[in-house]
Amino acid sequence: MENLVIVESPTKANTISRYLGSKYEVLSSKGHVRDLPEKELGVEIEDGFRPTLVVNQKKLVDKLRKEAEGKNNVYLATDNDREGEAIAFDLYELLNEDGDGSAQNGKFKRIIFNEITKNSIKEALKQPTNIDLKKVDAQRARRILDRLVGYLISPLLSKTVSGSRFEGLSAGRVQSVALRYIVEREEEREKFDPKEYWKVAVDLYKESKSGAFPLQLKKVGGEKPDIGSEKEAREIEEKLNESSFTVSRLKEKRNKRSPLPPFITSTMQRAASSVLNFTPSKTMSVAQTLYEGVELDEGVEGLITYMRTDSTRVAKEANNALRGFINNKFGTDYLADDTRYFRKNSSAQDAHEAIRPTDVGRRPEEIKSHLSSDQFKLYKLIWDRFVATQMSPAVYKRRKVDVRANDLLFKTSGSKLLFDGFLKVLKLKPLKDQDVDLPEDLEEDQELQLKEVDLSQHFTKPPSRYTEAGLIKKLEKQDIGRPSTYASIISTIQQRDYIVKRNSSFTPTLLGFVVVEFLEEYFPEIVEPDLTAKMEKALDEIKDGETSKENTLTRFYAPLKKELDKVESSLEEKKNDFQIPTDVDCTSCDGHMNIRYWKGTPYLSCSSWPECEEKKSLPSDLSFTFEDGKVLIADELEKHEQEEAELGEKECPECGSPMEIKHGKYGRFYACTNPDCDETASISSGVQCPKCEDGELLERYSRRNKRKFYGCSNYPDCDYTTSDRPIKQCPDCDIGVLVESDGKLVCTNKNCDHEEEFEGN
Repeated sequence: MENLVIVESPTKANTISRYLGSKYEVLSSKGHVRDLPEKELGVEIEDGFRPTLVVNQKKLVDKLRKEAEGKNNVYLATDNDREGEAIAFDLYELLNEDGDGSAQNGKFKRIIFNEITKNSIKEALKQPTNIDLKKVDAQRARRILDRLVGYLISPLLSKTVSGSRFEGLSAGRVQSVALRYIVEREEEREKFDPKEYWKVAVDLYKESKSGAFPLQLKKVGGEKPDIGSEKEAREIEEKLNESSFTVSRLKEKRNKRSPLPPFITSTMQRAASSVLNFTPSKTMSVAQTLYEGVELDEGVEGLITYMRTDSTRVAKEANNALRGFINNKFGTDYLADDTRYFRKNSSAQDAHEAIRPTDVGRRPEEIKSHLSSDQFKLYKLIWDRFVATQMSPAVYKRRKVDVRANDLLFKTSGSKLLFDGFLKVLKLKPLKDQDVDLPEDLEEDQELQLKEVDLSQHFTKPPSRYTEAGLIKKLEKQDIGRPSTYASIISTIQQRDYIVKRNSSFTPTLLGFVVVEFLEEYFPEIVEPDLTAKMEKALDEIKDGETSKENTLTRFYAPLKKELDKVESSLEEKKNDFQIPTDVDCTSCDGHMNIRYWKGTPYLSCSSWPECEEKKSLPSDLSFTFEDGKVLIADELEKHEQEEAELGEKECPECGSPMEIKHGKYGRFYACTNPDCDETASISSGVQCPKCEDGELLERYSRRNKRKFYGCSNYPDCDYTTSDRPIKQCPDCDIGVLVESDGKLVCTNKNCDHEEEFEGN
């Protein structure tokens, strides 16, 4: 073999090796080959922020160096982004110790491609280029910035909040801003005061009541209606019963609905979350397999272009192929008159094309047998979205009707699909007024008859919690992070137990609240979205050659250092006593209980400590609210204590001493009171397992998200679980138990409809 090609992924290496033949050896770097050291800062701040890079895959690098020695050409084919460019540069320096990386050095060459197909790989080999050192500097600056923030602030966070260097507490540059958004949204929800309002609608008809159609009240005396009580709504109803109704305006026109742009990373993640219920990390993982190659009848082929991109740009050749496909498959009526282009986001790096199929002729249904279920779903999502981009708009006939009753204006509209256009491929939600049936023979100044008035009471709703799709949209809108980082941002704050996912939405944990409270008090700039957005812009400026890495790092480090010095001085004065006040009174003195942390576990401690040493464990699944810097948990804590009092003591099976309930990182449990005995036991629901009919259902806690569930005591021999609290056996069936759900007892057996009122704790 005369040539060596180095890529990042082993799967990608296998795919490319099948294209190139016997003269090429293709190997993988398996990601980054060197990085900052794990257990030290690794940045010489006084020496221009010089990083200390250590090889983290020494055996692999030795192997690559040995393979490179005997080759005529070494092609560095890592990804075409900041991270990929840095990997290419590291490989160049490690495998070619005489080079300085400033230009091609003999046999070392940089190649770039956007899709893993035979043609694109061979074309890239014909057009080698240099390593982009500006892009490498941008990656180095990003890594150093993250290290400075994380390495210098995280120990203070751990020491202050947890009283130790607990490794679970850390403050990432971008993750902290995302966490702040989730916490702020929760605070908005807690402070939200619902307001009552009423809607007024009428059903009108021309000749027959059976032909009545609804209209909504939109204006009262020329102003938007503000109906805050039933009394006001009834007054309008009385007025309407005595009014005449006249068609004041009738408008009909044809509307066009255009297709969406092809996917970029963020929109793909949002769509996959909403449509497929994929997490961002799962979406990227599945997309990676589609990009790197799938075994088809004709061999291994990459099915999509590079999946980390912020550009909606599509290559001319790809658009031409797509337009030819649409014309042949659907006919000229379905082909857009001209090639459709989509506006580029001003902050987009535009290094890659949009995410699209590498060959539009590979229809999802035709290759379904070669794909896993997840691969098929995501590939179809990408294929449908791309194909729609060059199809004709959908055409609707829309009719708008305004009806006046004295000073009250009612409106309605109805849309009918005349031509489906791109909707033939891309299924979107119908328009709100689609298929509303309005009489065809309505005319202006025509009198209509009242069938009935419909009054409905409503209350304003608090802002919704962020879903994965919603959080990604927020981060993208605020220019926080980059498309390639959204998945890791979300997974990181989940793994740190700062947030939990419930019913598809994110809720901050108590620890998440505490971390944001700490950062807002001591490092407000770190959780300031504008600062993070400015950092991202600065990294782009380094990449574009508009500023240097050193200038950027100096500019951002100076205020951070000033804040660090101030915080360390402040913490020394306070003796590292960071705590969150609660509404729980101390039972031993006139003080109140504050939340403190020790090694990641929260507990209550008297505000008068050390004069008063009263403290109390805190249940890990306790519900709480957060208001004006205070945690409100008194009522919920009282409920927990009542429930635990009803559970009572348990005799230790090992020594016979009493056991009492304790609260740990992963929930509550019985622990022996004998200091010489370390026996523990799970808490039983007292309900027999319906599956094995031998074990009992015990409280369990997920180590991944700390959520409580109930599982059989005979696990792993019996794997029965239920997420709701079991109360008793179901009297109507033998395969379910009654669990508490929304104030009722319902059976876990989906085929059993037993339901009864729940009375008790």
